[in-house]
Amino acid sequence: MARRKTVKRAQKSHKHLFTRNKKINKTQKEQNKIPGWNKNISFTQNLNNLGMNTGYQINQKITNELKQKEQAPQQFIEAEEISIDQIKELQKQATSKLPQEEVEKKKNKVRMNIDDEWTVEALVKKYKQDWEAMKRDHKLNTFQWTAIQCQKKYNDYIKRYGKCPKPQ
Repeated sequence: MARRKTVKRAQKSHKHLFTRNKKINKTQKEQNKIPGWNKNISFTQNLNNLGMNTGYQINQKITNELKQKEQAPQQFIEAEEISIDQIKELQKQATSKLPQEEVEKKKNKVRMNIDDEWTVEALVKKYKQDWEAMKRDHKLNTFQWTAIQCQKKYNDYIKRYGKCPKPQ
């Protein structure tokens, strides 16, 4: 029984190969039915003989034009002469530091998630600044922050909002 099944599976697995061959044979037979089709020359040559391969000729013209442009001498545009000092000044302007106020604003910007904010608020309301107790509370501290992480999140919250909710 087992041997018969493997033989049937092998026969089934090769069926797709036979159907593909049939499709190829059909297309070849259709090509043979076309009047003026010559088996001995290539596909593109046959299309050219029948006057059907205009797309190929257009592509050929475009590639020929591109080759001619590449071979043509390049034309250079005249530009104003700039001294090295002017270039150095432009580089300094581009790489100059931001004013101190903008730098401080960027430093004070803290990214906090809404969930982080809610968690910090709830933990501070319940435990004030007892970081170890915050660490142990798994209901409010869903992210399971360590004591140091709780303290950092609290400091980030203060940097962002300037104050923290009042403990109860």
